Amino acid sequence: MTSAAEKFEGPEKKLEVILRKPLEGIRDHADGRWHRVVKACRAEIVSRIFTDQMDAYLLSESSLFVWTDRILMITCGRTMLTRAVPAILEIVGRENVALVFYERKNFMYPSEQPADFEQDVEDLASCFPGKSYRLGPANHDHVHVFYASQAGLDATGDATLQVLMHDLDPSLVAIFGRQNGGDVPSVRRRSGLMDVYPHMAVDGHLFSPYGFSINGIDDDRYYTIHVTPQPDGSYASFETNIIEPDYGEIVRMITAIFKPGRFSTVLTTSIDGTCMPLHPKACRAQGGYALTEKSLYEFDCGYAVSFINQVRT
Repeated sequence: MTSAAEKFEGPEKKLEVILRKPLEGIRDHADGRWHRVVKACRAEIVSRIFTDQMDAYLLSESSLFVWTDRILMITCGRTMLTRAVPAILEIVGRENVALVFYERKNFMYPSEQPADFEQDVEDLASCFPGKSYRLGPANHDHVHVFYASQAGLDATGDATLQVLMHDLDPSLVAIFGRQNGGDVPSVRRRSGLMDVYPHMAVDGHLFSPYGFSINGIDDDRYYTIHVTPQPDGSYASFETNIIEPDYGEIVRMITAIFKPGRFSTVLTTSIDGTCMPLHPKACRAQGGYALTEKSLYEFDCGYAVSFINQVRT
């Protein structure tokens, strides 16, 4: 996110590794293990905050979260996220992995990526044979998903919401960048991000000449926001594992801040009586937007995904 070039690939790649059981000691960073994981995919650690239950790293390209029972890594730009898998397995051990879940949104500049989704799947399948899918229409916003499920995964009470936004309000360029002398507190205040889960501890970074990342954490919960506001290909993403009875309010808050011309909502949950009722409410159109895609996918790994596209009316 530090590139000064007009074309920066904001849409992210996302990797989640869920373990069979908690492994004490995997959060230890005294030996530089997480530096090696991040470096393997062509990124660097910028800073870290933590609670008793998790560590949250801000990266030069997005974020890394580490619990004792899972690892979540999100990267943007020209990173090669799948290259981090061998380094992660050195820490957790292949035999302790219950689920590998990889997601990659369609890119704005795919020809400039070092690998396409099919190549990513080849990398992942060499370690974990699995299945791949495309969620959403081929000729509009969509996400590619790969997962490999091992025996021993008890998927209950687990939900993650993503809001992936394109064509942001042009005025945001003046807020989310160092060229105007801003800092993290002023960015949060001027943009309205101060009101997003205000009780959580936060760690933010402004990139040069523009770009912004923030992690918020509380116990084992997180949210993360990444913004690339450049006029040519503006993009922002929001993600949280906080379970809301109705995600409508947080989606309205986030889209009111960034005012995207179009956005996708991705809700991933375990298939259980607590989480499955969340999907219909997450699929409602926001005020001022029209639904153009609404799909629900149930996978045999114990998880379901709702994928929704909306465009400004």
